[in-house]
Amino acid sequence: MVRPRPLSAVFGWLCLFLSPACVSHQTPETVPALPSITPGDLDTQIAQYVGVQTALAADDFDDAKSAFQQLLPIADARTSPLIRAAASAGDIATMRARFKPLSEYLAAQDLPSGYARAYCPMYDGGSTWVQTDGPVRNPYYGSVMLTCGVVDAAPGAHMDHSPRHGGTVFMAPDSFHHVEGTYPEAGIFRLYATDNYRNPVTLSEWGGRLVLEEEYNADTDEFTELTAFNLIPSVAGEYLEAVVGDLAPPAEFIAKVIFGVDGEQFPEERFDFIFSDYSSNTAPPALSLTAEITEAAVPLATRIQPEIPELTIELVSEIGVRAQQLQELVTAGRFTEIFVPALQGKALALELDRRSDLENLPARRQNELRIAVRHLVRAAYLLDWYGDLGNKQQVGGAYDIFFASVNEIVRAYEGAP
Repeated sequence: MVRPRPLSAVFGWLCLFLSPACVSHQTPETVPALPSITPGDLDTQIAQYVGVQTALAADDFDDAKSAFQQLLPIADARTSPLIRAAASAGDIATMRARFKPLSEYLAAQDLPSGYARAYCPMYDGGSTWVQTDGPVRNPYYGSVMLTCGVVDAAPGAHMDHSPRHGGTVFMAPDSFHHVEGTYPEAGIFRLYATDNYRNPVTLSEWGGRLVLEEEYNADTDEFTELTAFNLIPSVAGEYLEAVVGDLAPPAEFIAKVIFGVDGEQFPEERFDFIFSDYSSNTAPPALSLTAEITEAAVPLATRIQPEIPELTIELVSEIGVRAQQLQELVTAGRFTEIFVPALQGKALALELDRRSDLENLPARRQNELRIAVRHLVRAAYLLDWYGDLGNKQQVGGAYDIFFASVNEIVRAYEGAP
């Protein structure tokens, strides 16, 4: 059973950060083709530019300003005015805004080996930058949302949730690692990891705990672990393992994982796994799409578009169907599939908001409906994001907002012609 976070906390997060939310299943717009820099100049500029990106990600205005000054002497005619504008900024917020056009120009080039494009859909309608190939380090938000975004070093890899060991795969918050939880036999939990290219990662430096039972304090929004086991790296580092006793499915585990990379350990991340049976190479059936389009050449965003009913009352009913589908997937722990009904519900709600017969409703109902649509759309983005991350509490909080919004939409049309 999902124990959601308080709605006030989730709404506060929404109001502070989402315009729109970070979306892993939507593809960023292509940066327009621009004149290329010669390879030698590009290598030099990118290396120094990343010094700026790293400083901004660390919220260090002085270091970023210094890195811009070192970048200026090696700039070409196209990048020089962009660098001067950013370097002259009087505060870090202005510098980040002026960093964007420089970043998008450099990201449009053929990058040298070892560097990758990254994209954050939240900052200024969507913003790109260049960084070293690795976990996301967002220069636009810094410590506020350091890992918000996706790295495009391996196109499409961050959307690949296919298991390699018969388990459940989630995207790590750093947008670079994937973790796969498995329950191959009674009492044995194993966690594997791959990188952005879906290549295996050695977990010798990783650690954490596997929690079987915890208590939630609504007043403090904190959890107390009641039953937990250490996650221990295997001898060769292929996986982390916890021995939990003879626990038969259905089984629910909370993996609190500490990532270790090159001798550095990062704050623990939470992943919620629900196993209805022991792990095998047979994945659960995926949710059937409304439009039966399976051609690989058709973009994912097109494949999941719902059919739009002509009658508004049927449109409202279809939004309710998506809420029911979400409930079933969340209850089953199939978090990586919830983006389908979530984004379909979003598309249906936006269509409802565009309907001219909305004017037939009383003014108060019209306002209530428009507010509900906005909340549903933002909750859909959150569900898409949190579903990839595999955090049950975050999924539950976003689902509560989605479900409450659907109820408001249905109520607005009660008794309507």
